[in-house]
Amino acid sequence: MVKRRVVLTFLIVALLTACMSALADGGKVYVVPIQSEITPAMAAFVKRQIELANAENAEGILFLVSTLGGRVDAAFNIKEAILNSKIPTAVYIIDRAESAGALISIAADTIIMAPGSHMGSAEPIPYSEKNVAAISGEFRSTAELKGRDPQIAAAMVDKSIAIPGIKEKGSLLDLTAEEARRYGYADAIADDVNEALAYLGWANAQVYRVEPDFKVRVAQFLTRTDVASLLLLIGMVAIIIEVFVPGFGVPGIIGIICFGLYFGGNFLAGYTEWWAIMLFIIGLVLLAIEIAVPGFGIFGITGIIAILAGLVFSASDPAKGMISVGIALLAALMAVPILYKFFGGPQLLRKLVLTEQVVAVDSNQPTQQPQTAQLIGKSGTVITALRPAGTVEIDGVKYDVVSDGEYILPGEKIKVVEAAGSKIVVTRL
Repeated sequence: MVKRRVVLTFLIVALLTACMSALADGGKVYVVPIQSEITPAMAAFVKRQIELANAENAEGILFLVSTLGGRVDAAFNIKEAILNSKIPTAVYIIDRAESAGALISIAADTIIMAPGSHMGSAEPIPYSEKNVAAISGEFRSTAELKGRDPQIAAAMVDKSIAIPGIKEKGSLLDLTAEEARRYGYADAIADDVNEALAYLGWANAQVYRVEPDFKVRVAQFLTRTDVASLLLLIGMVAIIIEVFVPGFGVPGIIGIICFGLYFGGNFLAGYTEWWAIMLFIIGLVLLAIEIAVPGFGIFGITGIIAILAGLVFSASDPAKGMISVGIALLAALMAVPILYKFFGGPQLLRKLVLTEQVVAVDSNQPTQQPQTAQLIGKSGTVITALRPAGTVEIDGVKYDVVSDGEYILPGEKIKVVEAAGSKIVVTRL
């Protein structure tokens, strides 16, 4: 009997100890980094962590901010996710929250800054009246929602705004930690994350620190504005070279790799659907058919349209994707004159443009084709690949010809075996 009482007493004490420990400890707090460039991959990562924290009914989320900014669309997505959070949100600005980072910080319930840190300087690129109005509107509305001075938020974007004692006209507002606290844009200044957690009342909380995994880091790199633009440019130049140069070789492989990385980054970030990738692949197949098989250019034109559409719709914002693809395409087309000089016109273009000369003839004389008929038996050199249509040079003059069915590479010697009207047939010597 005594033994039973001892055991029962021990169990009660253990249970009370566990309950007191649970009461002493706070709930779960997510600590999420928002660092480096703000990209679609970063936005997808942050949004996912906010969803998980809300699903677990965590005590709150603390974002560690250190960024010079990034893509506007990605910043808007993060801002909306923070505003829609049902649990408390806070940011701790480690050193800087510029441009997109400032908007993200303003969206949080609480802003804590480290000594020497600063926030602001959200200059739209390009700096146009339309962009300034749109982005400053986002800053103002977000500040109003969080009870902060909207004019100060707008001054971070609009150079034309002057605030007596705070900012002169002609520059962007950038607040130090002390200035931010003075004007209501920082609730506290903390030396480190632990001090920030203590200020928020989360000192005893179960801290769950998350970091982007390898997939997110790869997507973060590939969706950076400079990297994505470079991949598009190199990919387009490589494909254009492949159209000019006969056969499938290194340029085609490089182009596929660059486009694959471009799509892969956006897919990992959650912005590219499978149908956009399939549209691009179909375009490549059609273009390959046009290059390999003689036709009237239908496959080539359709393929180019499909490729461009796939690139545009793979972006997080099709409108911005169209601009990015357009700029990359224009830059890539600058290589066309050089390729023309060394390789002649591409097969696809020759099918769409009339290159024959119109020669006036005397209607009283019998119709003759001396310029082509006299070529029978003559030899020449292939200028662009005959597959089977292409260009050759005979006696210093270039002619559009077709081979007798063979694929003949540039530089090889040929002989004219048939010439009737505008049709010239050659064979390999």
